[in-house]
Amino acid sequence: MSSPPPAESTPVTTLFTPAAAKSLRGRWIWGLGILVIASIAQGILWAQWWEDPTHFKMSILFVWPAALFALLIWWVFFSGWSWRVRLGAVGALAASFIGLLCVYRLEWDGDMVPRRFVLRSKPRAEEVAREFFKQVSATAPAKSDSTDPASTETPPLVAVEGDWTGFRGPHRDGIVRDGSLRRNWEAKPLREVWRHPVGRAWSAFTVVGHYAFTQEQREANECVVAYDAETGSQLWVHQDNTILSIVEANGGPGPHATPQFDDGRLYTLGGTGVLNCLDAATGKRHWTTNILQDAGDGTTPEKPPEWGVSCSPLVVDDLVVVIPGGSATEGSSGNNKGVAAYDKKSGKPVWAAGKHPASYGSARIETIGDTRQVLIPNGNGLSGHALETGEELWFFPLENAPKVNSSMPWVLEDDSVLFGTGYGIGTVRLDIKQTDGKWEATRRWASNRFRPKFNDFVVREGFLFGLDDGTLTCLDVANGAIKWKSGRYGYGQVLLVGELLLIITEDGELLLLPATPTKPEPVALQKVFDSGFCWNHLALVRGRLFARNANEAACFDVAETPDGG
Repeated sequence: MSSPPPAESTPVTTLFTPAAAKSLRGRWIWGLGILVIASIAQGILWAQWWEDPTHFKMSILFVWPAALFALLIWWVFFSGWSWRVRLGAVGALAASFIGLLCVYRLEWDGDMVPRRFVLRSKPRAEEVAREFFKQVSATAPAKSDSTDPASTETPPLVAVEGDWTGFRGPHRDGIVRDGSLRRNWEAKPLREVWRHPVGRAWSAFTVVGHYAFTQEQREANECVVAYDAETGSQLWVHQDNTILSIVEANGGPGPHATPQFDDGRLYTLGGTGVLNCLDAATGKRHWTTNILQDAGDGTTPEKPPEWGVSCSPLVVDDLVVVIPGGSATEGSSGNNKGVAAYDKKSGKPVWAAGKHPASYGSARIETIGDTRQVLIPNGNGLSGHALETGEELWFFPLENAPKVNSSMPWVLEDDSVLFGTGYGIGTVRLDIKQTDGKWEATRRWASNRFRPKFNDFVVREGFLFGLDDGTLTCLDVANGAIKWKSGRYGYGQVLLVGELLLIITEDGELLLLPATPTKPEPVALQKVFDSGFCWNHLALVRGRLFARNANEAACFDVAETPDGG
């Protein structure tokens, strides 16, 4: 009997033929190539901008979105997978991203780069502040809009030596001349006196007597608020029905300027140009105007800078000096009213001059060559103006791409001026001279290794101390040479207290270091804010430190103890 024929073996099939596999490998090389090219490009940019945190981080927003878009095109049209796989993967990624944003919201940093994810279930700072305002509304006036301050019996507020009367202190230089500050925070931590939510703003505190003044955005109202410096209780609030419309990544809504105290009155400037003169003790209004309306042509107001009006009013003699911006501002009305002065008692315009665009710094009054001058950080440089008439005496161009000049100028003993800006530009030392009645500003030196973006610096014994795009830096003012750099603290702010630097970092840490040309080690460190970023300046008054960010405000006892701690 013959045996049955052997069964035919089932042919073994492969997932891809050799030709198909080779073709697929070729297709995937393109995807890998996109990643390699993007990585190389990112590495080159990082090496180029290692000491420039703004461009260092912003380069990510240029390289990787372009790389991801190229990968998307490759995957959908050239990866070789079936349409079901390709579209399914795109859909899954899109759904995951949307789901992530449904659970979390983004916070941004000072470079407009995503900073961190926060659970959406966590109340926003505005919601927390809203509940706080409801609690205090029963014990504090909701609005102080009377134009008859004489109707109150409250005596006028008087400033004394040591009060913090305005932006960066009485002299606008960030120097605390009679401050008491202990050093041993580890053994004796800073004591919190009070803390509570505030409306969003980048204003700092002005402290006179037992009043602590600041500005806030509360819903659709820009507010000037007086708190009790000892308890944090609200004393009065003045409201203007206006809001600066700025997207969250660009800083969000809210005023930027700090109130200025003078002779019993408080001068405040909002983000939309509203200039108020208020009775400091009661909040009653003496007068109000809008500097952008005044700088316009009668029908069209002057266009504000992109991030809103930010200059803190300067009160000198009988004048209130502000910076509405001149005809060089893109989209402006064309009037040369870049700098304006008002009568501090009546609010009537006194003079207006200058054609340069406004930026985000504030005016300073200085004496250069026996002439009192108002120094103005414009969007395209620094100018000096005659106090009596506003006439521009001199101008030095210093401009970056977004026209952001926020740092205050600093006049040295020989009448030369330090002025710096961020976005890769740097700092210059200018010689300001008058020859045959003509003023001229010439550059003595320039350094692109110190770039104050929207931070102010201090000077001690011939050395500048400040944040170079977030990195603490010491610079020799004689020649512009960098002595040291140490620590990246973001866009915080700096005070000089004796021989010490008191720094609040962007992340809400207080830091104490010696202000020396030799690279120092921190003396003390303490975390004071857990949320938001701290761009607001500090105020130190008689051993009390007043600090705030966009979310909350706090007061700390920082005074030296009897044993010197």
